Amino acid sequence: MADGPQQTCSPRTYPSRGTGAALLVDRLIIEGDEAVESVDLHPRLTVIGGMPPAARVAFAQLLAGALHGTERGVHAELTDDSGRRLVVLRPGAGTGRVVDVDAGADVTAQYRSFDGSIDMLASSYGRSEITRISADDLTTSASRDDAVRTLSAVDQVALWDAADGALNKGPNSKAHARWRDLAGDIDVQWAAERRTEIQAASRLRQHIAALRSLSSSVPDLSDDDAVALAQAIVSQLTNASHEQGTRPPVVLDEPFIDLDPAVVPLLLELLPGLVGNLQVMLLTNDDAIASWARLEALAGELSLVEPALAND
Repeated sequence: MADGPQQTCSPRTYPSRGTGAALLVDRLIIEGDEAVESVDLHPRLTVIGGMPPAARVAFAQLLAGALHGTERGVHAELTDDSGRRLVVLRPGAGTGRVVDVDAGADVTAQYRSFDGSIDMLASSYGRSEITRISADDLTTSASRDDAVRTLSAVDQVALWDAADGALNKGPNSKAHARWRDLAGDIDVQWAAERRTEIQAASRLRQHIAALRSLSSSVPDLSDDDAVALAQAIVSQLTNASHEQGTRPPVVLDEPFIDLDPAVVPLLLELLPGLVGNLQVMLLTNDDAIASWARLEALAGELSLVEPALAND
């Protein structure tokens, strides 16, 4: 249910936001029938464990509802790209509000749409949507790009040194000849635009090689398949980070459920580095992933929460 009845409003004045301006969700506060639940979220990666399918769907709906103004009784503490701390209040009855905490000011008008609802993800670029990535999304988007796989197998220091030289000195330079020696006919500009994907794929190759050298219990997965999985994750996150307007969190909905359990730790080890400038929430019912998150949380790379919502 949207905040308040529909009404005629003055044209909305959007807060000053650059392209892809981040909106971090610091905390969700959920009013239940008998209790109030609070979920604190890490600015980069939060693993929410103990989440069966129904709970994952419910959490995604509550998160979207808090930001879009479609759920009553769900409040949010936010930080915008300028560092301004905001509280979004959506009571069970009455009109919602947005408060600038430090200024002690009501800034609801900056986020109120023409229909009277409060939408934190609307901007002059349009209405942003929360990206939800599932196991099916990884499977369908794991494009087996021969060029990415080829470049991921090349020495990365030499590859990107040659790429930088070729881009700076032009196609007729010795630097460009070095690039062709390493990369063949692959276009250097194309490769530069996919540098993050290629490097992530290369790191996963190295992890698999290290595991093979230390143990006979290795993933039953070819290097090319591993690269395809890493590339799929990076591609999904990259697409989310390049959206114009307000950049909302990304929800990973049990993305590794269909994979060989031996492969998952390798992908999890890469995940904190792949998040980049996004806020990501990994929803899972996998005890092994929760155990991994407990150890990583000690280093501050992420946080692990297991809210009562997961047990409902």
